[in-house]
Formats: sequence, C-alpha cells, structure tokens
Amino acid sequence: MQSILILTGRDDLTADAVVEELVKRGEQVVRFDTADFPTASRLAVSLTGDGWTGSLAGSRTVRLESVKSVWWRRPNEFRTPDDWPGHARALAVSEARSGLLGVLGSLPVRWVNHPSKDAAANYKPVQLAVAARCGLDVPRSVITSDLAHARTFMGDDTVVYKGLGGGVLGPEGKRQFLPVALVSADQVDDGVSGTAHLFQERVAKAYEVRLTVIGGHMFPVAIHTDSEAAQLDWRTDYRSHTYEVVDMPSQVEKGVRRLMDELGLFFGALDFAVTPDGRWVFFEVNPNGQWHWLAVKAGVPLVEAMADALQGETA
Repeated sequence: MQSILILTGRDDLTADAVVEELVKRGEQVVRFDTADFPTASRLAVSLTGDGWTGSLAGSRTVRLESVKSVWWRRPNEFRTPDDWPGHARALAVSEARSGLLGVLGSLPVRWVNHPSKDAAANYKPVQLAVAARCGLDVPRSVITSDLAHARTFMGDDTVVYKGLGGGVLGPEGKRQFLPVALVSADQVDDGVSGTAHLFQERVAKAYEVRLTVIGGHMFPVAIHTDSEAAQLDWRTDYRSHTYEVVDMPSQVEKGVRRLMDELGLFFGALDFAVTPDGRWVFFEVNPNGQWHWLAVKAGVPLVEAMADALQGETA
C-alpha cells in the first residue's frame, strides 16, 4: 500500500486534523519528526536505477518506494546526544540534514512544499520582486543599511518597518520576531547601518485578507479587526478578529498563480491588504504558514483540500 509521509513535530494541531481526515479516507499515513534523527530513528537506503530505495524507521517504518506524497509541514531541528562535543554535534547535524533531506528530497513525488522551494521562497526580497513581476500591487519598498537612503525614502511620511527574516530562536527555544512598527525619518539614526532593514509605505486598509493556496485552489478570507494594534499587524490581537469568505479579483488571482508557479510552491499563505478603494496590495507569502484556525473560524474546507492534495486528487 502506498504511504503519505508527513514531516512535522508532535505538537501540531494542523497536522493532527489532516491525519485524522486521511485515516478516515483509508490512507496509510506515516508521521516523522526530523528531531528523531539520528538518535531515535534509522535510515537504510541503497541507490538503484530508480533512485534511493529502502526504509526510514522511527516509531513507524516507511519504505521510500511506497511514498506517494510528502507534506513538509513543520519538522524540528535534527537532534544529537547532549553529551557529544559541540563540534561533533554540529557535524552530525550537518550530515544528517544533507543525508536524510537529500534522500527524501530526491523522491519523485508530490511535495507540499519541497524543502528547497520552501527555503528559497522564504526570502522576503525574492517574494516582493517576483510579486511585482507577476503584476501584483506591491507597496513602495526599500531595503537599506544607509541612513540617507532610508530618510530620503521616508520623507515627511510615517512608514512601516518589518523584519526581513523568519526570526531567531530565543534562549528557551521559542522563535522571536521583529515586531512591525511605524517609524519616521527623525526616529532613525546611524544605527541603521548595523544590518539590512525593510521599510515600506503605509497602506490604508479597509481590511486584510489571508489567502490560502493549495494547488489550484484558492481560499481568500477577509480579516476584520477592531483594535489599533491589529490594524497595523493582525497577528498581535487575534481576539479582535472577525472573518468573512470573500471573492478575489481575477487579475489578483492571475498574479497569484504566476507567483506560485515562479516560486515553485504548491502551498502558500499569502497576506494582502484591501484598501478603501478596493485595491489588493500584496504583503508576503509564507510557504509554510498557519491556516487551521481559518478552517475552524471561517468554515473553510482547508483540511479537506490538503487531504485531497496529499492523496494526489488535485492539481
């Protein structure tokens, strides 16, 4: 029997919901967390004319030649014994990543998303450039470490400052992000030269949209907020949200399809602002964004759509 391989951690309610749906449909699902390799699992594969064949054995064993799809959900970092010397641990993790992900990444099956595509698309400057080429409306933006350049862009306006990356792991293992902030020219100084900074024009918002794309299916949900903090960044105040399924302009849909194709993504969680005059302004695409709360709060069939994709029933 063919298997669906889901790469994620143990505490993942989104994966739980999809696994439950797939099991109801009679699918064989193997869930694997890369944190279990190499300490609590084993890889044993051989190269053949058809690629790598063999097994990945953890709490369950999967034969690679039986895998029909892989969901690169949210696996944890590779883990080695704590009592190993630091350099040995670093080398072992590097080899584990290259070996295991190299073998899995070579499988000629449906990936949601392939980890190499996921990693490349996470670069926000890449996203913005591709989105602009694809005809999406993108905020005026600069990336700079030059004070004069930053102040010239700002002029007399208040602009938005955003982090460029996905944050860093803090001392307790929790990911820490740079908050979205409003800044003006008189608030920036020579400290801007310390690293790269993304500044964007402030976009007037009637509401925001989280667009979940799963293959050829698009699920746009409006996020309405009633707090000042959420108006700037809706992630800061989920309690202020109300949700509404909305229609998407055909030109936006066309641009999104081009964006996803160029980035090589099967799945994406895209953020837009809709202005008072109805323009859809693209902010970002998260190649591995959260979405299960929208399925619950807005009644959108995202669990079913992801299960369809992993079964190979959608393009």
